[in-house]
Amino acid sequence: MATAVHAIHGEQLQSSLAGQSPSETRISNLQDLKTMIKQGVDGARDSDTSLEYATAAYYQAFEEAFFSECQNELERVNNFFMEKLAEARRKHATLKLQLLATARVPGHTASLTSLGSQRTEQVRPDPVNTSGSRKMMTQRQLRNAYSEFYLSLVLLQNFQSLNETGFRKICKKYDKYLRSSAGADWFQRHIPQAAFADQRTLQRMVIEVEDLYTFYLAAGDRSQAMNKLRVPPLGQPTPAQMVFRAGVALGMFVMLFVLTLISYWRRPPLQSNILAFMSLYRGPFTWVIFNFFMAANVTGWQRFGVNHVLIFEIDPRSHLQPATFLEIACTFGILWTLSMLGFLYHGQFHVTDPFIFPLALILIMLLLLVVPLPIMNWPARWWTMKLLGRVMSAPLHYVGFADFWMGDQLNSLLTCIVDHYYIVRFYASSWLRGQPVPPYLSTDVLVPVIYCLPAWFRFAQCLRRFRDSGSKSISYLLNSGKYSTTFFVVLFSTLRSRTDDRYANTFVNPYTWLLLAASIVSTLYCFLWDVIKDFGLFRIWKGKHIFLREKLVYPPAFYYFVIVENLVLRWFWVIEFTLNHHALMTPYNTKTLGSLLEITRRFIWNYLRLENEHLYNCGKFRATRDIHLAALNPRQERMLESMMDESDGVSNRRQRPDERTRLGKEYF
Repeated sequence: MATAVHAIHGEQLQSSLAGQSPSETRISNLQDLKTMIKQGVDGARDSDTSLEYATAAYYQAFEEAFFSECQNELERVNNFFMEKLAEARRKHATLKLQLLATARVPGHTASLTSLGSQRTEQVRPDPVNTSGSRKMMTQRQLRNAYSEFYLSLVLLQNFQSLNETGFRKICKKYDKYLRSSAGADWFQRHIPQAAFADQRTLQRMVIEVEDLYTFYLAAGDRSQAMNKLRVPPLGQPTPAQMVFRAGVALGMFVMLFVLTLISYWRRPPLQSNILAFMSLYRGPFTWVIFNFFMAANVTGWQRFGVNHVLIFEIDPRSHLQPATFLEIACTFGILWTLSMLGFLYHGQFHVTDPFIFPLALILIMLLLLVVPLPIMNWPARWWTMKLLGRVMSAPLHYVGFADFWMGDQLNSLLTCIVDHYYIVRFYASSWLRGQPVPPYLSTDVLVPVIYCLPAWFRFAQCLRRFRDSGSKSISYLLNSGKYSTTFFVVLFSTLRSRTDDRYANTFVNPYTWLLLAASIVSTLYCFLWDVIKDFGLFRIWKGKHIFLREKLVYPPAFYYFVIVENLVLRWFWVIEFTLNHHALMTPYNTKTLGSLLEITRRFIWNYLRLENEHLYNCGKFRATRDIHLAALNPRQERMLESMMDESDGVSNRRQRPDERTRLGKEYF
């Protein structure tokens, strides 16, 4: 579900329904109106208002300006709400037609029509959706469609309450600071009669959807229907049984991990198998650590109120709790340790070939990911697979925030991806043919290509985003340029490794200097983009929170730590290069250390990236969530944004589309 969004909210308003606002145009928000009130009070003190008539004239002029701004915001809210309500009516009528077609048995059509007439006025369906060529929906598709539609209605109801609360708060603040009753009078004259404040039509639609779902899709069982339709609160406690399972799994993993370390120390594998042993198990181990980090990320987001569920456009009914992430990570960890123990003790199990155990581990982990069984949260696994598919086909479709985020995770899991390629290569070219274990990824032409793939995914996403946005901003091209530096680093690194043996010293090799230059440019580019664009820092250059920004979710010290940590870990390649050059560590070990440090950097990066997205969404005056069952196409999204950023309907009608301000969409 696409989220293009705006909201009015109070000082401490919970952000559980805050949506994305892509507009770069300055929209008056609650903080702006609060600042306007403060400036009005300060202006009265600084002005020459010794005469009574001058004081009255000053406050009269300020009152007119303030409530004119409030009136503009009210019109925007009303326009947006009426469009969303009309859209909801059309979707409701379309779904009702689909339900009629699938319930075409004696008596059902009449029952459906009478049920609809009791609850709400009949809505003329969209002629486009009544064509006979339209494919009919199955019962399962109808359940999913009604579930999404019901969620959109609930979010639209929350839009009403959030905006009403916001207007009430700002009017009260006006009366308090200016010792007036004009705010309350304006609120009573405009808000109760406003289009967005009328809850009757929307409530009738919600009730009818509940009745239709109960009668036709839940066999009359209302409790079952409500379990499918109702959205649980995001802050609800984690069920005790889920916490218990996660605790048991964590205890088992810790115990088996210690046992594995002791076993490797007491009886290591054969010397000829050690390199293959390490190479086969490093990739799955990186994946296990990444899942533990994800559990910690979700815990931190929930604790500090960062609404990751809405940012990732996840169904609130099926989002994963931190305990579920922990259980999944521990399950993969348990499988990893059991496989290693099987490899080390394969003789005791009367297994002649120890390499059966890494193969079994990979196959089991793959099955747990793709098999559609009701275990390990199948909806979340299916969401992940679809997201990975969207990332890999980035140039072919519209790109959302979750796609960007997943692409960045893949860039940090680069060594893990290459390790899994090594596993495929090992079993396909060596193990099945009974050939000796090959050196780790030696002289393989596909390895440089794989190293470039995650950067290519993000590069293509940025270009597609630039194309779809219709914006003249070069931010998207600059972001794509950041990922293009990876191509040069991989190119020069590959050429250096292929030609280094021709030179007595690596620094005589010209590709070494090209590699160092490309790496320096890439590191500086990525670091500056992280702290300035992804984290939104360095907005304040003096005062208490110097080098940070105005709004902070985490403790200030954490931001300074992240700046230093990101800088140090971004430059770890210098340490890796030095260790390899002086033969202080093997290249394999330095690559392992670098991989673990990179996913640690990404783990910390996730906190600030989503927090910045969260604040960017929540800092606006108006907020709604798009209620489409399917994502808006780019043209519809740009039209909606243009409408929302106009002051009134008259200007919309007078201006030609090409004269309206084009909006850049800063998702990254």
